[in-house]
Amino acid sequence: MTFPTAARCLALLALLVLLPAGQAGAVTRAAQEAVHEVRMRIDARDCNGAVERLKAGLKAGHPEVALLAGSMYEHGICLKASWDNAVTFYAQAHQGGQMEAAERLAAGFADPARGPDAAAALWWQLQGRGGGRTRLCTVSRQAETDPDRFVAELKTWEPTRLAACNYIAGVISTISSEVKYPGRARAYGLGGEVTLRFLPGVPRIELKKGDSETYQLYGVIDGDMLRDRDSGPMAGFFEQSMRGVVDYALRRYPQPAGIAADAQILVKYVFELQ
Repeated sequence: MTFPTAARCLALLALLVLLPAGQAGAVTRAAQEAVHEVRMRIDARDCNGAVERLKAGLKAGHPEVALLAGSMYEHGICLKASWDNAVTFYAQAHQGGQMEAAERLAAGFADPARGPDAAAALWWQLQGRGGGRTRLCTVSRQAETDPDRFVAELKTWEPTRLAACNYIAGVISTISSEVKYPGRARAYGLGGEVTLRFLPGVPRIELKKGDSETYQLYGVIDGDMLRDRDSGPMAGFFEQSMRGVVDYALRRYPQPAGIAADAQILVKYVFELQ
């Protein structure tokens, strides 16, 4: 596992400060239309048209389009794959209020295909929506806002601890950044909650719906999903929306040795109609 320098984290923080501020949290109709137009062109396999509309959306300063640009660069969709370019646009999107961008950065830096860069992954996890934090991976309050102190603290950790925290950050950040509101549930005007319990020492992910006291096992081997027998044809919309994402997250990151079998992380996902 590679370990970044303090300058790397400082550069990332500086990028946040220097990028022009967007309308944090405000999703405008123009931004929605810009994202929709790019996605429509991608679906139609019209990459030239998708890139043209992407450039127009970026020029208009829409952070939602910057988030999409980051994803396109990360996955090589109509653009030449470039993690460096993806980082630039994800950071711009985060500056504009797109908190999901921090989770995408955490997931990307935690990926073994890119090192991994554990310090950058954990740093960006701190900048996200707060899901998946655990005492094992906690730094001091001073380090949470000071990249130099943050990296210095991580350098005092045992390699097994750093590897475990990179793994946890990667799995949880991948799920948090990729899970989407189920389209069919949205069409029926439904909301819902799913609580995820991650047992990194097993590894295993379990899900429970709403206020249920029972978790349903879900993992790479056992893929059965929780269903509510009383909810008729609406059963399992929210859990099913997480199925592929959970499977992808567990496969993306090899489990490191040395994680306590009883370690667990809880994250609640709330699907709300807005």
